[in-house]
Amino acid sequence: MKRWSFAAVIALAAAAILPSPAAQAAPTIDNSIAGITGVGVHNAYVQATFPWMIDALESGASMLELDVWQNFLGSRAYWAAHDPVGNANNCSSATTFGALRTGSRNQSFQTCLRNIRLWHDQNPNHAPVILKLELKNGFDGRNGFGPTQFDTLLTNALGAGAILHPAEVKGAAATLDAAVRGGAWPSRDSLRGKFVILVETGAFEAGNPFDSYDTDLEYADHLNTLNAAGSLGTATMFTTINGASATDPRIGDRGGARAQWYVTFDGNASSWISGSTDFYKTGNYLVVMVEAHAVAPAIDGRNPTVQQATDRLNLLASRGATIISSDWINPAILSLTTPRS
Repeated sequence: MKRWSFAAVIALAAAAILPSPAAQAAPTIDNSIAGITGVGVHNAYVQATFPWMIDALESGASMLELDVWQNFLGSRAYWAAHDPVGNANNCSSATTFGALRTGSRNQSFQTCLRNIRLWHDQNPNHAPVILKLELKNGFDGRNGFGPTQFDTLLTNALGAGAILHPAEVKGAAATLDAAVRGGAWPSRDSLRGKFVILVETGAFEAGNPFDSYDTDLEYADHLNTLNAAGSLGTATMFTTINGASATDPRIGDRGGARAQWYVTFDGNASSWISGSTDFYKTGNYLVVMVEAHAVAPAIDGRNPTVQQATDRLNLLASRGATIISSDWINPAILSLTTPRS
């Protein structure tokens, strides 16, 4: 009969209690919309990028950007275009899903929303889509084109149930910022059939010396007002800082009471990568890094190889991106996702 030493008995007992290296718990993966990095399309409404809006929607992109003009020079209209000369886009005049690649294009912003709704109704279980809306000339509340009217437009066009509202993320937390920092973003899978809408200041408004009340500031104030009135549930968009970089941009006009509403940020990828992004990663914020192709070494801004785009996605995911954006058009690239790290 084999004799066991006291030391051997202790070693065997320890081995029985302690898990082997293979049994150690795997790192927790954040499956929320903030924990997955996807690919977005800059100016997805441009016909040279996609002939029809439905092509953009069916590309698999995690984010689509649209530019909007409101009541420009008293037009009493919502335009979808890059320049203030009227509608210039790939949105179809069709009123049925099957006709979305027919009809005339260069339609109103409302018609673009109708295209999106027709696609959504046909694909109710689609992956979540971030709609980044750049309001080129901002709101015009005094003439009926303010944040309240825009919320109503989006709700009526897309359906309240198809939109992730700031109030749903805030929940019972004291502030939206506190909720997000505490991990309140829903899982990507639970957001199937949903749109997450970001609103930001457009280039024209930012350069307009007669308009210092930028879109993101006005919508932050709108969120404050609604929250104080107990009506936050009617808000449809997350106010987004355009031009953020590797430091907390919630200072000055974007500090104080407004700061709590800024949980989504947009900026040039090359600026993000040049410094620390720990603030955004630890805060669990949504981060859109635009012009992803231009990060050194630059790759093609329209048709890189899938491997080049994959490498760029992994690089920027490691720097805290939630979305990397460019003018890429290949569905094999646009549908890529990876864990944010």
